[in-house]
Amino acid sequence: MRNLFDYLNFYGNYSFDECAYNEVDALILALLSYVKLEGIVPSSKNDFVFLEEACYMFLKKYNEKNFKKEDWLFPNSYHLMQALQSSSRFYHTKLYYLFSSVDSNGQFGALTIRLPNRITYISFEGTDSNVVGWKEDFQIIYQFPISSQILAKNYFDQTINLFDRKIYVGGHSKGGNLAMYAYMYGKNSWKKKVKKVYNFDGPGFLSSVAYSNLFLEMCDKLMMVVPKESVIGMILSCGNYKVVNSHAKGILQHDGYTWECFGGKFIPTILSRKSEKLKNNLQEYLDSMSESEKKSFVETFFAVFEKTKITNIMQLKEVRISTLLNIMKELKNVPPSTKRNLVALLRMLITGMN
Repeated sequence: MRNLFDYLNFYGNYSFDECAYNEVDALILALLSYVKLEGIVPSSKNDFVFLEEACYMFLKKYNEKNFKKEDWLFPNSYHLMQALQSSSRFYHTKLYYLFSSVDSNGQFGALTIRLPNRITYISFEGTDSNVVGWKEDFQIIYQFPISSQILAKNYFDQTINLFDRKIYVGGHSKGGNLAMYAYMYGKNSWKKKVKKVYNFDGPGFLSSVAYSNLFLEMCDKLMMVVPKESVIGMILSCGNYKVVNSHAKGILQHDGYTWECFGGKFIPTILSRKSEKLKNNLQEYLDSMSESEKKSFVETFFAVFEKTKITNIMQLKEVRISTLLNIMKELKNVPPSTKRNLVALLRMLITGMN
């Protein structure tokens, strides 16, 4: 059950000339945007810090115990910085233009990475543990564009320089969706330089967008990867995706650190029946709803979190399903079919957290 840490342990001292840039590198760079690097990486697009220096400052700022208190959802970010610090493969990688914001409209983060082999990787942060970010993930079923998509497009247009020749754009979870949007709606002069767009278990688009010329033109450059028991990646699933094995269970497979790889490639498998059923049920359910009904579904689902004062998704570990079900019963003017689908979604989340 080898994962990206085994990859870094074995290939970490191979240069990009000795071992070419690959899809596992792309996942590592996508996950790097989750790391709490405020005060370490400059917020300017004209200034940078070397990755090895960023690792040193990060590991000096945090120890493993206090980092887990700050980042429950991705504690492996700490181990990633440890692994990258001792990896000569990424030595002298430059980190630029850290952007991070969380407000009532949603959550957005991005990081520009320039590898020593002159590859530029624009990494969009996915959903962190803030419920406002998860709500934004679900808002895409009725709203286009969402606020973070607009921010992603602006970031893409502003960050690329004339000397950038080999550009990759990617992200995990919502970050993968943002990567697709940024490429599709970004400046044409920049798009020509992009070699690949990565969506690692992120949502897709509404049908009107998924069948648009902009999306179809991107398909040759697009790589979509989902774990065997994907949940987030099944929301508005579009395009062809590669299914990867994971050593986790249920929704915890969303964590890219659990994905199995060998060399620079993911270990392929097929989508589980559970995820296949979820994808089909979600699509069938959404197709039968009006825009106002879709909005009501999302607002009702997150009203449950508000009533239980859950602001961080990891708080689900401390909540009983019976408590949430009782709150669900109290919600008025909600059709029985909507309640059934909401209950199924809540069960999936809570089962995966415990």
